[in-house]
Amino acid sequence: MKKIQKSMSYTGALFTAGLLMFTHFISSGVAHGASPEAWLGLPVTYIENGYTFHPWPAQALRNVEIHTPDPIVIAKAWVSPDWAAWITGGKTNRVRIEADEIVARPSSLLRLGTFDGKSTHKITAVRFAKLKLLMGANAVVLPAGEMEFAEDGTLTHLRVTTEGGMRFDVTPHEGKLAVLVQLNNWKWDVLSALRFDNIVAQGDVNDDRLLLDKIGGTGDGGSVDGMVRLTVTDKFAVDGEIKLDKLDAAGVLTRLYAGHTVQGTLTANVKLAATADTLADLGKSVTTSGTYNLRSGSIDRFGLLEGLRRQDPGPAGGGLTKFVALDGGFSGGIGKPSAISIHHLDGGAMQGSGSFQIEQEGKLRGNVAASIKLPNGDRKSRALVLTGQVNSPTLMVP
Repeated sequence: MKKIQKSMSYTGALFTAGLLMFTHFISSGVAHGASPEAWLGLPVTYIENGYTFHPWPAQALRNVEIHTPDPIVIAKAWVSPDWAAWITGGKTNRVRIEADEIVARPSSLLRLGTFDGKSTHKITAVRFAKLKLLMGANAVVLPAGEMEFAEDGTLTHLRVTTEGGMRFDVTPHEGKLAVLVQLNNWKWDVLSALRFDNIVAQGDVNDDRLLLDKIGGTGDGGSVDGMVRLTVTDKFAVDGEIKLDKLDAAGVLTRLYAGHTVQGTLTANVKLAATADTLADLGKSVTTSGTYNLRSGSIDRFGLLEGLRRQDPGPAGGGLTKFVALDGGFSGGIGKPSAISIHHLDGGAMQGSGSFQIEQEGKLRGNVAASIKLPNGDRKSRALVLTGQVNSPTLMVP
């Protein structure tokens, strides 16, 4: 019983102390403030004003607007003194803000990174449950995060971490909002064939686009770098250029075509583009094109040698075609046939080239040219027809 009484006494003392501090906070003019109120030197208006515990004493505001050219809107905000500053100074105009949802354009957030004059409030931190970033005629919705502010009250960092572990750090820098993105063990629907062990990307964001022009990372045993740009108008559009260096080709191709027959080390330059009404639908409209190079690999059930040996028309049979190098180009899109070209297959004495399409459900259709250097120095060549499926290609002698 004595322990309970002591606990209740301690709780009551904290409550009383908090209430007294909050009373001083209000009477000092920081919460009520002069009219018009100013946060970070910017005019602020709100419709409702009350007092509550959240969980400590706080001023409760509704329909808050921070007046930049495009106002920053906060549906609900709880303003409390920065208690550390209060304890050391006796009173303070430094405050912390809890917000449910913040709606803002990037250019408005950039204004928080400048000091506009005398301020009723100097904010030390803002925690928010959701950030709706207005871009073009649309919005990119980010989850809970926090803003941090410098001694003069200007924004230094905006940090958000998504459920998938993607970390955004936005910083005002030289008149721009600089962006740093970090992530681990990530997959991206726009490039569904790739899995990233880790990615670090740098760039900037404005009112109609996010540019990540320095991307580096690892995945599938190799490295990834490039640039990606998201442009927002009444739709969402993404374009970019990605370089893949020394990836395991089997890991990449397995995500595209189950049971494929290609092995090797993959290097590629990929151009991508997609447009959609929503950010989530971008992966459904992506198109890609580029060049590739495979090293020290093989294609199973791709019997070029058998095709050269066969005398009569018909299936050439299977076999494993090994190569030192294979290079070519590609293009394709979600729900569309993929076009693949083989500019040069170098298998030592065996050489090859060709072009084909991968149609719906992995069906192959195209032509291959093969040649082999004979011991006497002559070269034997033949044109072959490629049919079958990606998991069981068939070469036909016409």
